Amino acid sequence: MSNELEDWMTQQARALNLTPLSVEEAEPDTLRAYCREVLNELAARGRLPAAQMPGCYAAPRQPEN
Repeated sequence: MSNELEDWMTQQARALNLTPLSVEEAEPDTLRAYCREVLNELAARGRLPAAQMPGCYAAPRQPEN
């Protein structure tokens, strides 16, 4: 794991007031928020599959005669 990712994960945990000592008493929504952020970051870094982004399905314009 890169130091950058470790630093980011630490920052997220601190923002949510999560530590190994507090995880058992943490609110489920807090744990879910942390997991969501970490998983989204891993997906953004290409480590996990990401949700498909909508593409553009518009047809190209026809050239005028």
